[in-house]
Amino acid sequence: MTVVEAYREVGMPRSSFYYIVEKNPQAIADIQAFKEISNRKQLAMILHHKTEMLEIVIRDGISEKTKPRIRLSIYIKLYELIDELIERLQREDETDRQDSDSFLTGPKLIKVESRFAPR
Repeated sequence: MTVVEAYREVGMPRSSFYYIVEKNPQAIADIQAFKEISNRKQLAMILHHKTEMLEIVIRDGISEKTKPRIRLSIYIKLYELIDELIERLQREDETDRQDSDSFLTGPKLIKVESRFAPR
């Protein structure tokens, strides 16, 4: 969702977002942390219920009422979502690791000779 869509959804003006960001820069970090927690919970829930979902897909796929193609497409979509969430979380972890590494080690220093140094 974009900022405009999200604020329209909750019935607030878009300017509220920019006001919050300007007055409380920590809010963005809090939002990012909340998104990461939400992604991890969603992935855990899907992985936890994966076997149950497969059983339902098979049972409904055999049923006369449900077209197997529809149930199979739902199951395939869930697997695509799992792969997407895992990939996103791995990218976020790698970015966090790189950020923390650069924070702990500081900038890379390169030894060079000044043009003003005596020869």
